[in-house]
Amino acid sequence: MKAAPEPGSEGIPDERPQRRREYSGGASTLGVAALIVLTVGAAIWFLEFRGDTGGSDHERGLGIVELAAALNPTGQPPAAREGRAAPDFRLKDPDGGHVVLSSLRGKYTLVNFWASWCGPCRAEAPDLEALATQHADRITVVGVNQQETAGDARAFAQQFSISYPIALDITGEVSEAYRVGRGLPVSFLVSPDGVVVKTYLGRLTSSDIAALVSEYLP
Repeated sequence: MKAAPEPGSEGIPDERPQRRREYSGGASTLGVAALIVLTVGAAIWFLEFRGDTGGSDHERGLGIVELAAALNPTGQPPAAREGRAAPDFRLKDPDGGHVVLSSLRGKYTLVNFWASWCGPCRAEAPDLEALATQHADRITVVGVNQQETAGDARAFAQQFSISYPIALDITGEVSEAYRVGRGLPVSFLVSPDGVVVKTYLGRLTSSDIAALVSEYLP
C-alpha cells in the first residue's frame, strides 16, 4: 500500500508554512524596529544626557600628547619607568581648565593615579595634601582621577580639602600609557627635568612621604 503523501507534497497543498512565514515575519519586523528604536535612544542618551563628565571624552588634544624632543633629556621614547621621560599628558580638571604635565617642569612632580572608590586612595589623600602644601616650592602633586566624573572628583577634593591639581582621565588613555590598572593608587615621582625617578605601588604612607622628602627634597 502506498503511503499517504506528506503535507505540502504534490497534490496536497499545505497552507501552514505560509501562515508560519507571515507570523514569524511580523515578529521579526517588530523585533528589528524595536532594536533600532533602542539603539537610537541609547545613542541620544549617551551624546546628550550622560551628565557631568568634565567635557567631551573625545575632545581634541586630551590624553597623551607628544613630548617635544627639547623636553626629553633621555633621548629615548617616553615611558612610565624609572630613567625614562614621563609620558606627557593634557587633561581637563573638574572645573573645565587643563592640566599639562610638561608645563610643571622646574620642580618635582608626583603624579598620583586614584579613584574615589579606592580605600587606600582615600587614606593617603591627607598625606598627599600635606606634602603638596608644606613643600609647594619644591614639588607639585597631580592627582589623575581614573575614569570618574568631574562631580565625583570634585566631591572627593572637597571632602579631603585637596588643593593640588586634579586631572580627569575620562577615557583611561593616560592610565593605560602609565600601565596603571585597577590596582590603585599608583604614583610616579618625576624629576624637575621630566624624568621618572621613582614608582610607588599602593598607598603612600606618612613614612613613605617623609622618606621622599628626605631623599629628593632636602
